[in-house]
Amino acid sequence: MQKKGAMELSISTIVVIVLAMSMLILGLVLVRTIFKGATESVTEIDSKVKGEIKNLFVDENTKIVLKLGSDKIFRIRADGTLSGVGFGARTTDGSTVKINEMKYKLTLDTKSENCVSLLKLTKVTQFFKQDLDSQIQFDGFEGDTAFAAIQISVPEGTPLCSQKVYIDVYEGGAVDPSVREFFIIDVIRKGLF
Repeated sequence: MQKKGAMELSISTIVVIVLAMSMLILGLVLVRTIFKGATESVTEIDSKVKGEIKNLFVDENTKIVLKLGSDKIFRIRADGTLSGVGFGARTTDGSTVKINEMKYKLTLDTKSENCVSLLKLTKVTQFFKQDLDSQIQFDGFEGDTAFAAIQISVPEGTPLCSQKVYIDVYEGGAVDPSVREFFIIDVIRKGLF
């Protein structure tokens, strides 16, 4: 009799362990899915991103907006994954954007303690898929607004650091930018997900 009871107990224990492991795995998959879907990363400009950026232009005087939080910090994991920051810029006079007359330039801040001072300029420049310090054509246009996605990939093993990035917008072949904005790249630890 004791052997039959012991056998039933061990089978019940195995069933409970299998069910518990299944629930744990399903829970982890759910959490991973939620966190992956909640990122603010933009790698390409589509109609949905354009709509979200247009909605950020709440003030008529605002000429450039970033698809980031109010702190203007873009947190990116050092895992080699391509991520990005979407932004939009309006013409200063409200006229329709002309394809070759509105461009932007990305510049790294080199005056403070940041990724450049830790890793050197050439290494940080390689994070970006766009050329830095040269005028770049926007990815898309709609009315008086131009849109672009700044694509960034931080290699695995990069130390934790922060880097300020300036976005200058040029109109009509001007030498000086018509508007400037910045955001901060915050390199964070590679997480479980």
